[in-house]
Amino acid sequence: MLNRKVSLFSLVMLNITAVVSLSSVAYMATLGFQSVIFYIFAAILFLVPSSMICAELSGMMTKNNGGVFSWVKEGLGEKAGVIAMWLEWFNNVISFPGTISTIIATITLVAFPSLMENKYILWLIMLAVFWLITLFNLLPMKRVVILNIIGALFGMILPGILIICGAVYYLVIGKVETSFHGVNDLIPIASFGTFALLVKTLSAYSGIQSVAFHMKNIEDPQKNVPRSMLFAVVIILLLTILATLSLVIILPANEVNPLNGLVQAISMVMSYLGFGAVSQFIVAFLIGIGMLSALSTWVLGPARGMQEAAEAKLFPSFCQRKNASGMPVNMLLIQVCIGSILSLAFLLMPSIVSAFALLIALTSQFTVLMWIMIFISAIRLRYTKRDADRSFRVGGKRKGNAILILMASLAIMACLLGFVAGLFPPAFSHIKSMGWYIIIMVVADAIIIAIPLIWIYFSHRKQLKHKRKYLNMALNSIA
Repeated sequence: MLNRKVSLFSLVMLNITAVVSLSSVAYMATLGFQSVIFYIFAAILFLVPSSMICAELSGMMTKNNGGVFSWVKEGLGEKAGVIAMWLEWFNNVISFPGTISTIIATITLVAFPSLMENKYILWLIMLAVFWLITLFNLLPMKRVVILNIIGALFGMILPGILIICGAVYYLVIGKVETSFHGVNDLIPIASFGTFALLVKTLSAYSGIQSVAFHMKNIEDPQKNVPRSMLFAVVIILLLTILATLSLVIILPANEVNPLNGLVQAISMVMSYLGFGAVSQFIVAFLIGIGMLSALSTWVLGPARGMQEAAEAKLFPSFCQRKNASGMPVNMLLIQVCIGSILSLAFLLMPSIVSAFALLIALTSQFTVLMWIMIFISAIRLRYTKRDADRSFRVGGKRKGNAILILMASLAIMACLLGFVAGLFPPAFSHIKSMGWYIIIMVVADAIIIAIPLIWIYFSHRKQLKHKRKYLNMALNSIA
């Protein structure tokens, strides 16, 4: 029983660590007060619809760990399920180097600030962290989720409260670094650099779907999954918006470091109050643990989805292997190897920040494409499986279809807008050649999306070849 029965509290913590990205607080704060509009837009048109739709789909399918793969497969067919699962998995693999660089930048800011200037040492530490967290996820699920609980409580919620208290203190003593001149300061500047972060705001609120990768381990999933999402959404909204605004109050937007701005601001407040470097390092370490727990969630979740798809013979058979704890050992090893190669971007790009900007842009684009497929699947399942048992139903039974369609349609439009905006470099990246950046983004998008299409094509041809072979053998035996 060690590997089973994750409680409601653990689920809420799992959802929080899956969605909340303290690194997103930093780079969203580079927009100043304009970030509020982006958060509100993403919450209304993405976080709320995606959470409710995930709650419905999770309540329908509680017998496997397929998650996104199972939802899209049921709604749009096996081929679409393969593409959606690939987008979910690969966008996470791409994001790992950027996530790990943020963790390192956060922990080392106080004690070893010069470390971030050395690409090679950063790269080696990134590899070590990535491999260690991968090996950690080979343990039983009941042990793995402990990191999520610790990370959510002490590495996300506690630092969030600290930064908010710091901002309140600055307001009380009149030491506010950013002035607010009215509603105009909330309206985003009409520039590519500003709206490039729209897609990242949407993907920053993605992740609520990760709980569906652990359905076999959840205690009473039909009731606890919707409840956990409700509690998590409220905490996530409050934490991200208030933490970002607090960061803006403490630091001018043009001085926020997009990699470690949160600990940068907390350290400034603590230094002002007379706390030494040791206290500041402890806070930085806790924030790093919170980020590490989020990384752990995404190292394991999509790997389980890919393993589930492989068991359905939709991915190569070597992706199926699990260890004694039921963890997808081969998929974990495959993704750590790919992520290690992708981390070379930090050695090849002109700067660490530009490499970070490119990687988060790519992962965000694949995230919104995957969500478009999920939203379409949810609409279609209302009609193809109208009698299926749904422990939670968006909009209830009377006008549920119309409400679901409206929510999903608005979310799809937001995702499409975010995808286009994400082709342009964000302002904080300081990338000067916009044309080359767009070309790299388009080519990378095309190549990565083409991979599952090519696999499906050759897999289909192989299946047809086998069918013809058996048919010919049958005909010859009859003759």
